Amino acid sequence: PDSTVYVGSTDGKVYAIDGHTGALRWTFPTFAAVWAGPAVAPDGTVYATSVDHHLYAIRNDGQLIWSVETGNCSFSSPTLAPDGTVFIGSNDRKLYAVSADGHIRMTLPTGGGVASSPTLGADGTLYVGTDHRTVVVVAPSGQVVRELLTEGPVRGAVAATPTGDVLVPSEDGSIYAFDAHGALLWKTKTTSAIDSSPAFGRDHVIYFGAFDRSLHAVDAGGHEKWTFKTGAPVTSSPAVSDDGTVFFGSEDKKLYAVGPDGTLVWSFATEGPIDSSPAIGPTGEVVVGSRDGSVYCFR
Repeated sequence: PDSTVYVGSTDGKVYAIDGHTGALRWTFPTFAAVWAGPAVAPDGTVYATSVDHHLYAIRNDGQLIWSVETGNCSFSSPTLAPDGTVFIGSNDRKLYAVSADGHIRMTLPTGGGVASSPTLGADGTLYVGTDHRTVVVVAPSGQVVRELLTEGPVRGAVAATPTGDVLVPSEDGSIYAFDAHGALLWKTKTTSAIDSSPAFGRDHVIYFGAFDRSLHAVDAGGHEKWTFKTGAPVTSSPAVSDDGTVFFGSEDKKLYAVGPDGTLVWSFATEGPIDSSPAIGPTGEVVVGSRDGSVYCFR
């Protein structure tokens, strides 16, 4: 809410940056790379996972509140439930549910390593993508109700609609759409793997990146509207602004702004590949990290 930007880095630190000026507010050290984006609770607590096998709860002044050890490294961003529960996936093939005071409430076997971030549906259902080519669907009670099957690992986050439909990106090169009961609605196929998480734009258009060096736009039925080509794979998950502009990074080192009709609005070249997903601030700022070791803000 105060426009602080929180970002993890492969130097093993979580950074808090003033979103208006870019000034560094504080850093918090972990003992290994921080690959996943942190999450911020309504009370200002920052949750971050590290490849050192821990979930950290950090005060908004940079002080440690608590840490919880998992069975293996985590590339999964924390997902926060309304009751304060923190969900993270781990390479030990488990989903962890951690209370706001740092106690493990539940561990749930997933059958495969979890690199994607869990997705919480409007009704409290949790969706967890795995390397075992499945999405595990967990009811609010903590019971597994079904598994959604794909033909490749699921490393991007599932996107859930208010009606209970879900979109699943898979490394088999497809986006799968399932209804609330697990029935396949449609499947759209690209020529290469998809690690990018789908994003919703205006008029129910769905955007996602792929290793075929493209950003794809499909309609609510999975039919392709347009494809925007970049110079390298797109693993960055797109972010869509209120005016319909789609922001995403590419391994070609550029951040792109593309209009809802698929035309280029602008691009900016950094000095490293961008697989980080852009974040849009409360007054329209677009913030993204690059593998050149920098965080960029655009207005």
